[in-house]
Amino acid sequence: MSSDEAFVEEVLGALRDCGIEAIVIGSVAALLQGAPITTEDLDVLVRDTPKNREKLKQLEQVLGRKAVQISPLSRTLRIPTPRAHLDILFDEISGKLRFEALRSRSVKVAMGTLEAVVAALEDVIASKEAAGRPKDVAQLPILRDALRVRRALDS
Repeated sequence: MSSDEAFVEEVLGALRDCGIEAIVIGSVAALLQGAPITTEDLDVLVRDTPKNREKLKQLEQVLGRKAVQISPLSRTLRIPTPRAHLDILFDEISGKLRFEALRSRSVKVAMGTLEAVVAALEDVIASKEAAGRPKDVAQLPILRDALRVRRALDS
């Protein structure tokens, strides 16, 4: 197991232990579905509720790091760790993709003894298209190819 996989497993275990229902989104979601890309952080989507905000305080304690707001213009929280950043987004991602819709189309991916709830590759692509950031646009051809291969293998 790579250190990157160990980090994802550690975070997934901590989320589970804190009772936080989270969907893995972004590049890690694509990676877990076979896309050959790299990333420097783990993005998860959670519901923004008072109860989850309390559970996130517990997550900070479990991970031994304090969450910070990444920008005054964003509600996204970041928990920086020595290995990678955990970015926590709330309710919706680019493309107006909401938690409930993403969860209904999500896939489950085995990660050691854990099971990750992962945004469908189609939703990762839609989100990156909507975000339109240069780093997202650069990944789109690779993600579309990975989706074509996955569909071919499934049929």
